[in-house]
Amino acid sequence: MPSLPKWINDTVESVLSSKFKECTVTDIESITADLRRIRFSTDLQDVEFEPAYAIGIRINDRDYRNYSPFNFNKDSGTFDVLFHMHDPVAAGSHFISSLTIGDSLKILMPRGKRFFDPDAAIHFSIGDETSLGSSLSIKEAVEGPAQQFICLHELNDSSALEALNLYGYHIPKNNTIDIIEALTDFLKEEKQAIDNNNVVFYLTGNGTTMSLIKRFLKAKGISSQCIRSQAYWLEGKKGL
Repeated sequence: MPSLPKWINDTVESVLSSKFKECTVTDIESITADLRRIRFSTDLQDVEFEPAYAIGIRINDRDYRNYSPFNFNKDSGTFDVLFHMHDPVAAGSHFISSLTIGDSLKILMPRGKRFFDPDAAIHFSIGDETSLGSSLSIKEAVEGPAQQFICLHELNDSSALEALNLYGYHIPKNNTIDIIEALTDFLKEEKQAIDNNNVVFYLTGNGTTMSLIKRFLKAKGISSQCIRSQAYWLEGKKGL
């Protein structure tokens, strides 16, 4: 989200007050050295939610950042967010690291385009650290023995996948060749499902990597309707 003058952000919060909720931090857990899970509590009964929707958190007077919630529970009034603490001096990381249990903040409630396809037989989520929340929300939405969830993540520390029960492909950071090799193996193994358009690929995270994967999948004959994409960040671009 772009930086805006304080008065504009203040006006947005006032005019669109129904889109915001006062949320309380109820739990904080360090998943790895640079991944932090925070649980928020508020009244969610009137909030619509779909996998890979994004919440907005105002990290200072001028800036908001988008994050993907998971464990979204209307009955308990709670949801979790995974924060990638990639740079201690970055505005987003600095703000999140300052939160403590009991803190209260206004959060722009989940919104976004429809991303998840409930009719797919195989759901394949691909991304990096910033994609873990959306992968978890997609995994939670996959129901029944006739559906399958698979994920592939670029991570410096793969222990996060075990801690989050996100078992799947793990690729070291900045290794596109390994990503292509893993996808090539998958396309061979699931050829029938691919041919029947029963696999949906969800591409999130680094916009540059995501574009490369999208081009590769299309070159392999994957239908555009089976590829869902949403860039979360680009190198050198602040606040995507």
